[in-house]
This record gives sequence, C-alpha cells and structure tokens, in this order.
Amino acid sequence: MKKIIVLMSLMLISLPSWSFTPESGLYWDADEPGTGFSFEIQDNFFSGIFYFYDDAGFPYWYTTSGFLDGNSFFEGDIFISEDGSCLGCVYSPNNTFVSNLGKVQIEFLTETTANISLLGQTTFIERFNFFLGDQLQKMRGEWQVVYDVSEFSDNYPFFADVLIFEQTETFDGDYLATGCRSENTSYNNCTNYALNNNDLAAAYDTVNDELIAVVRDDADYYLAYYLKTGTNQFDGEAFSYEVGNSPDLSLNGFPVRGFRSASKTFVDTATGPSKSTTSSNKVASGLNKLLDKNRLKSAPKSTLDQKAQNRIMTTIKRLEQQLTKKAVIE
Repeated sequence: MKKIIVLMSLMLISLPSWSFTPESGLYWDADEPGTGFSFEIQDNFFSGIFYFYDDAGFPYWYTTSGFLDGNSFFEGDIFISEDGSCLGCVYSPNNTFVSNLGKVQIEFLTETTANISLLGQTTFIERFNFFLGDQLQKMRGEWQVVYDVSEFSDNYPFFADVLIFEQTETFDGDYLATGCRSENTSYNNCTNYALNNNDLAAAYDTVNDELIAVVRDDADYYLAYYLKTGTNQFDGEAFSYEVGNSPDLSLNGFPVRGFRSASKTFVDTATGPSKSTTSSNKVASGLNKLLDKNRLKSAPKSTLDQKAQNRIMTTIKRLEQQLTKKAVIE
C-alpha cells in the first residue's frame, strides 16, 4: 500500500493544475474489504463516518466533521458515539464525545481518490464502484460538457456540448468507449447523423489513470480530450486541431468539465427517433468555428512533460484511426 501511495503522489506531481470537486460517497481501502468510509460534502463542509470493528470484533463506527481547507484537504477530531437506540427500538439519544485517537487528515487526490492519515498511518482509499464496471464502462451515458474558451475567443467565454458514450467495444484490437456528440437534447442516444458526423472514441490508460477521447468536431476538425474522471464528473483540457494534423500538446488546451446528465440505462432504453432515421441536409458546424486560431497557437506552455505528451499523442492518433476505420465500415 505504501508503494501505491508513493506512485499516486508521483503521478499527481506531473498533472496539470486542474480544479476538481471531491465526490461524496462510500470509500474503501481495497486491501481491507469489510471496512470503509462514508463521506458527505456540501459546499465546503465535510462530514465523514468510518466503519471499523472494536477489539472484540464487533462493528464500530466513528465520525468527524468540519470545513475543508481549500478544495481538497480536511483535518478534524475523531468522535465516538455510544448508548444510542438499537434497530427498531424506541429512540434514545446517544452520547457523542471526542475520542483519544487524535486527528484525522484526508487529502483528496482526485474526484474519487484520497489519502487518509490517522493513528500514524496513511492509507490510499477510493470511492467504491458498486455497479458501473471498469473505467471505460463507467463512462457510458450522457454527459453535459462546459468549455472555458475565454482565452481563445472573442465570443461568449463559455461553450457547452452534450456527449454520449454509448457503448464499450473492442474494435480492431483496441478496447474503446464509442459514441457521439448528441444531435440534440430531446433524446439521449446516437442517431445515424450523429454517428456519421460527430462520432467519438475514447481509451483509458489504467497505468496513468487518464481518459483520452477524440470527437469529430466537424468535417475538418477534431477535438481531443485529456481527462481525469470521477463517477459523475470529469475535468481536464481539450484541444481543437485540423483533420490530418496533430494537436500541439506542448501548449495548454482549454479547460473542460463534464457532468453526467443521463445514465447508461436511460441511454439504452429511452425512447426517441429511430437510429435508422436519416437527417436533413444540414451541415455540422463545430466548436472550432468559434475559436481564435492565433490565440490557440500562443497559449501558455503545458505542464505536461515530453514523455506524457508522447504517450497522449500516441493514443490520440490511434483513436483518430479508429474513427476513420469505423466511418468506412458504417
């Protein structure tokens, strides 16, 4: 476990300084199943419940609460509650008091991972995944996306998108999540028009915990995404570049945040126009039309080192090839 903590710390040193919001939910140490942590975060107020056992092996829980320091750090006392009501019994108030266990410190590393330090030990914990599958399967569903293009456009500083990660599949040897930019928000699946004009492909790097996605912005431009993903949100940056060229990863992209707006089940079962329906003669117009190309070329230097840039570029090019191959087949 110490090796995992060191590895996570080294990985985070090389990451761009994106903002992220820690997620409420149930967390666990995968090396110690049967114990866990329940976190609830409301604005900058944090509350935690720790599920463990006493010396006799009976279930025991502890609590803590207080305000976050910044966006991702908490330190507080550990409380014990005793003499409360049993399940189904007449209510009687419990007795809550500060334990002699000292302080607990929780440093969130990403939306769904953290280091927790108590009793002189630091443990890596992560939000428990009950049902969503692996990191690509977890993305299935509809996501509403916000781009901060304030540095790259004289138009409105923020733009939005709706992306659908429709399925996971192994295509030509690559394990991918595939889908589209939604044609509109009145239904939640990919029409033929969306798949033919604004399809997407994504791959997950399990070593570096990063999602790389490429979306066909229009006939002439791609959008590439470099993301860190949570359960219901993601954060990262996007790059607009011409088909046939490559994104300049030595420069910053524009910040992007995404939020799940419909589940995989809803995308699978929601009613709407048939996928076989063909659209009119409209021409897809991409985000690139709203960006100042000269400002993109003069963006600040990226914090990604050359090794990371090469790794991400390799994945982007592989995804481009998959989009091209799938377009030919379809």
